[in-house]
Amino acid sequence: MMPGVLVLALLAAEVVAGGQAAAATGGHGGDQLLPLVPRGAGQAGSCTRNRRWCVLLDEPDEGGAVRPVVSAGGAVRAAPPPPAEEPSTEESYAVWPALVTLRDGGFLAGVQVRTGTSYSGGGGSATELRIFHVSSDGTVAAEPSLSVPLQGSLMIRACFSERDMQRRRGACHDEYGFSARIGLAPGAAASLPILTYTTEAWTFPRGVSRSADSTRMPPLRPGDLVRHRDPACSFTRRFRFNAAAAAYRPDTALPECSDYTVP
Repeated sequence: MMPGVLVLALLAAEVVAGGQAAAATGGHGGDQLLPLVPRGAGQAGSCTRNRRWCVLLDEPDEGGAVRPVVSAGGAVRAAPPPPAEEPSTEESYAVWPALVTLRDGGFLAGVQVRTGTSYSGGGGSATELRIFHVSSDGTVAAEPSLSVPLQGSLMIRACFSERDMQRRRGACHDEYGFSARIGLAPGAAASLPILTYTTEAWTFPRGVSRSADSTRMPPLRPGDLVRHRDPACSFTRRFRFNAAAAAYRPDTALPECSDYTVP
């Protein structure tokens, strides 16, 4: 048996034990979203503040997918060893610092996938959140139930001459920022809980756009040197679980915001 499979099997067994104990007392007492904190130096994974539940990341599968593993807090083992060779990708993975405990003893646990790029005079990064359903017996769904942008940050060079610096009043980078958070919506759902997705997007200086050449903009005024909130990409949606699709679906389609979420 491969080391990563062994770790997953051991941890799944521990979740079974924990899930059976929770079921005996009526599950976790209702769907809850709990913050996670790092376990500490030299220890893999993150745990709820009371250390009852912990989450770590399993080894990538043959397709490169990384999934979360949930375990009873006192039973977390060391993370799988890193691969012998560094992967030829700019992706990095981290545990989503939250855990949704479900009424049936299962969980919603997440993986944060960060990508980054650099270019002359600038660069950017973006983080996607992939939330997986973990059943009370420790089985992790093969595909995420929800994948949404979580963070974006870009800086693009905008000054190429002394004249540009004067016209830009020294603000020589276009900046784009995006952040999002997940919450639990009030009210009961037939299966998995209803999730809220709230975002905030902004540009600096006011008036810049990735689809336009900043050097052709009119000279900036003092009032333009502010972060400008983009109302189109600052929104709240509710996601409900669609059993037929085995995935969450928003109540209204999400707007096109790749200017903020694609480096």
